[in-house]
Amino acid sequence: MATASAQTGAVQQNVTFTLRQDLIKSVVTDGKATETVIENPKTVLPGDVLREQITLVNVSGRKLAQLLVNVPVPKGTEFAQLTTANANRWKAQYSLDGGKTFSAAPTRTVTVTENGQSVTRKVPVPTTEYTNVRWTVTNINPDETLKFAFRVKVK
Repeated sequence: MATASAQTGAVQQNVTFTLRQDLIKSVVTDGKATETVIENPKTVLPGDVLREQITLVNVSGRKLAQLLVNVPVPKGTEFAQLTTANANRWKAQYSLDGGKTFSAAPTRTVTVTENGQSVTRKVPVPTTEYTNVRWTVTNINPDETLKFAFRVKVK
């Protein structure tokens, strides 16, 4: 359903990149919520939650720096939740324009009327409008595997 890319200052074959899409089913039993993962579902329905999971493996034999992992939100879905939180070696950012620009907290400028005055301010953009998720990885060691994930909801 989706494509993803990893970019480095080095040649692309330095990293293997795998994108998986799994269906997440939530069930409440005796007041406890549990999740079941259905790998590579054949069909999904509106309202279903999917996990987009990216596996990155450094196959270069050397430490790589400044990797950009850019994953579009699949067509027919909307961004729901980041499940790989920021860490000291990577940070997530989001795009509203198909991956041209990114921000940690996208905003939009709006003009509203307050007390009869026109006021312009920046407001957060709803996460449902995100088109891409990108992690900036500061470094990845030889033979290291990193996994990143976010969830989307089927429209």
